[in-house]
Amino acid sequence: FAVLTTVGAVFLIPNPSAHALQIGSIVFPDFNPPVTIDQSKPTTVAEPEWVALQIGRNFDSGKGDVVILIPGTTDYDGTDQLGRTRDIGMFGTDPDTQPPVQVVDYPAAFGLTIGPLPIYLAGEGTFNESVDIGTRKGVAAAEAAYDPDNPDQIIVINGYSQSSPVAMNVAHMLKERGTIPTDQIVVIVGADSRFPHSGVENVVPSFIPGMYTNGDRDTDDMEGIKVISYCVRGDATCGVGNPFTNPIGTFFYLIPGFYVHAFLTYRINEYEVIDTWSSQDPDRGCGCGNTTYVVYDGGNPWGMMLRDLGIPIPTEVDDILSAIIPVPMPGEQSTIAGVPVPTPRELQDSIYEALGLTVTVTDPDVNKTVRDDMLVDDTQDDSKTATPATTANTATARGLAERVDTTANDEGADNNSADDDDGAAGEKKDDKKYG
Repeated sequence: FAVLTTVGAVFLIPNPSAHALQIGSIVFPDFNPPVTIDQSKPTTVAEPEWVALQIGRNFDSGKGDVVILIPGTTDYDGTDQLGRTRDIGMFGTDPDTQPPVQVVDYPAAFGLTIGPLPIYLAGEGTFNESVDIGTRKGVAAAEAAYDPDNPDQIIVINGYSQSSPVAMNVAHMLKERGTIPTDQIVVIVGADSRFPHSGVENVVPSFIPGMYTNGDRDTDDMEGIKVISYCVRGDATCGVGNPFTNPIGTFFYLIPGFYVHAFLTYRINEYEVIDTWSSQDPDRGCGCGNTTYVVYDGGNPWGMMLRDLGIPIPTEVDDILSAIIPVPMPGEQSTIAGVPVPTPRELQDSIYEALGLTVTVTDPDVNKTVRDDMLVDDTQDDSKTATPATTANTATARGLAERVDTTANDEGADNNSADDDDGAAGEKKDDKKYG
C-alpha cells in the first residue's frame, strides 16, 4: 500500500492553482511539473457499441437527455473528463444532438489523516471527504436537471477514477430518495476503484483514515438502473492484481498502470474489447442488478506507456512481455488450483466478521448512517454547464477501430484535443490534471 500511495501521489500532483502538498498547517510551495504528455494526439472518435446496445437508444439532446459529469482527481473544471468521454464520442458524435453536460464542482481531492494531522496529497481534503461531497453535489445536480414532465429523458451520471464511486453513489441515492425514476437513470463509469475483484478498493484493506476503502459494490443496490463500467487492462485503479496470487505482476505493472490510468484511457476507441459480462450472469455476477462490465486491451502497459512517450517499442514486445509476466485481468477472481483466493481487502472482511468487528466504510451503499443522512440532504446544485461541443473539439466519427499500433498517429484522424479549454466548464484551474 505504501508503494501504491507513493506512486499514486506522483501522478496525482496538481498544478499551481492547487498546492502540491499539505501536511497539517504546513503548505508546501507550488510548482508546475513539466508538461511531457500531449493528450491532443489524434484518436478514433466514435460512440462505443455498448452505448446503444445496453441503453436501448443513442443519447439525444432533443429528447431532453442531460449528462451529469463528475470529474476525477484534480480535474476541477472537468476538462480531462470531457476529453475522455464527450470529445471521443461517448455521448454521441454529432455536436447538434449530444446532450448538454453539467459539470459537478467538488473538491476532487486525494488525501488522508494521521491522528489530527491532515495530509493532502492532491487538492484540499481527504479522499473520503471528497467522495462524500461529490456524492451530495452530484445528487443535487441530477435532481436539478431532471424534468418530471419528460418521460423520455435520460439522466446520465458519468464518473472516472475517484468520481466513479461518486457517480455510483449518486445513482444509488437517487434511487433511495425516489426523486428520479430508475429507468431514466444511466450510469457510465471508467476506472472504478470498486470494480469487481480488481478495483483498488477491493484490493487495499480499509484502515487509513481519510482513505478508507469500501470493498465490492452490491449491484442489487442499483436495481432498475442501467450501469456500464469499463476498465482498460493494466489500469492501476480498476485492474489491480491480487498480491496474494500474483505479487510480481501486481507490482511490476503499477507504474505503467498509473500512466495508462492518467493519460491513455481517452484512447479506448482504439483498443480491443476483450471481455464483457453482466451482473445478471450468475457465473460472473450476483444474478441481479443491471450492470454491464467492459474490459479493453490496448497492449502491455509498459509498451503503451513507452510508445506514448515517443519510444518506438514494437507491439510484438507487448506479447512477449505479457507472456512472461501476465497483466492482471480486470474483474477476474484470483484462484490457485481452481480455488478462489481473496484479495487483502476481501480477507479483511472475513477476518473482521469472524472476530465480530466492523470494517470502516464510508460510501452510502455500505454505511447506513451516511445513507440516512444523504436521504434528507438538501445540498443545492452549483454545477456548471460545459461549453457545448463543436467540430473543433469533437472530431468526425470514423467508426470503431481494431487494435492499432500507436507508434504512429493515424493518417486522416482529426486532431481531437482531450484538453481543449473551449470544452471546459468555468475557469480552467490547471494546465494539466491527472484524473
